[in-house]
Amino acid sequence: MTAADPDVAALLARWSERGEPAMFAGTDTDEGIAAARERFAALMRETVRPASAAPEVHVDVPVPVRVHRPAERTTATLVVFAHGGGWVLGGGEVYDPVAQRLADDTGAVVVAIDYRLAPEHRFPKPLHDVLEGLAWAIDHAADWDADPARVALAGDSAGANLVAGAALARRDRHEPVVGTLLVYPPPDFEGRYASVRENGEGLFLTARDVVACSKLYLGSANPKGDIRLSPLRADLAGLGPTIVATAGLDPLRDAGAAFAGALTAAGVDARLREHPALVHGFLGFTGVVPAADEAVAALHREFAALLAA
Repeated sequence: MTAADPDVAALLARWSERGEPAMFAGTDTDEGIAAARERFAALMRETVRPASAAPEVHVDVPVPVRVHRPAERTTATLVVFAHGGGWVLGGGEVYDPVAQRLADDTGAVVVAIDYRLAPEHRFPKPLHDVLEGLAWAIDHAADWDADPARVALAGDSAGANLVAGAALARRDRHEPVVGTLLVYPPPDFEGRYASVRENGEGLFLTARDVVACSKLYLGSANPKGDIRLSPLRADLAGLGPTIVATAGLDPLRDAGAAFAGALTAAGVDARLREHPALVHGFLGFTGVVPAADEAVAALHREFAALLAA
């Protein structure tokens, strides 16, 4: 196993020393879920680089959204973003620094979808919210001087799963997006991957967390054969250029790599970007882990080139 980046190792050691529980510990009760959400928000505040600006918040719309304008506008492409958090955590102001950084680095307006969270709103409601929010953003692109015919998608973790589903839906409507950025995605609910065993303990996201958030999201739904849950199992031909970023010390590493491979096999312009010494969640570590900050900057530069192509 590759050693963790020294700053990642120091961060994980600090959390261990102060007794931080696993991210989804105790989420079998309503109180535990509320505590996990607050814990996630507190950790993000501790580790992410602060946002450069506040978003424009829309709540009286079909799905609440947070619109992030870049410091310097360089493209008319509109980016729609879905946050991570295992379909259970995150959203709202917690993810403002991540979405604003994406806007600033790419020069694009970023519309972050505040989709409903599980277990209160299980599959497929979050995906429906992303699709509805995407449609609303396209309809209102002119409000931000964006081009409704040039739409891109981005997401991390659970959000990457959701925007992968949205990319397939747009493709099926013969309206493919111009590009997609998927950061440490979970694209497959059916497969078994070695990285879950290799990286299942002590590296921020645990194997138990993966099981817990999946159960909270699915409820009684059967994931087998449902490409809305497992886009890896879909016909991927015709999707737009896609960047897939993985972390070497992430239980989801191998599934993400498999998705990039499946995209390539389907004739999609897919780019796998591996970060061997980082862990799941590194988009949120940009304030305390220089290697994470550099990785995010590089991913955003490449994504910006897709938006401008």
